[in-house]
Amino acid sequence: MADRSKPDLGKRMMNQALIVLAMIGVVIYFVYFGDIQPEEATTFDVTLTQATPTAPSIAIPLTVAITLTNNTKSGIALTADTQCAVFNWFLTGTDREFVQSKEEPSDCAKQTVSTWLDSKHVMKQTFTLALDPARVHPGDYLLFLRYWGHEVIEKVTIK
Repeated sequence: MADRSKPDLGKRMMNQALIVLAMIGVVIYFVYFGDIQPEEATTFDVTLTQATPTAPSIAIPLTVAITLTNNTKSGIALTADTQCAVFNWFLTGTDREFVQSKEEPSDCAKQTVSTWLDSKHVMKQTFTLALDPARVHPGDYLLFLRYWGHEVIEKVTIK
């Protein structure tokens, strides 16, 4: 004779499966229709474009288009130690051996700078890097970028 004091194992598993499905449904509902944002508070995207130098001894121009997006419901303050520190970069080989970096001007004022990025707004800026042809040769590199304290590493192929 079967013991009726313990619930059936299949029935318990079915109840647990229904609970899990209900939780998944709630999460999906709030992600698509609610106020939950699964994205990062800010996103930092970079697009690199290499132009052809006009002569072999001329610097290799690399255009860096930066997009910084505030995905939150409130604005965020962006600060940097100096105006020269808003955008920084350095280039390494794939083995992470140093190749070249941004040249720091000697006359950069040692004063903190800041700006405000409103909610759901995008900040775009474009920079042109002059890569030294004596240091940079055709091949693969890693470009380390920092913009208003946000960092990214991009793979670059120099042609």
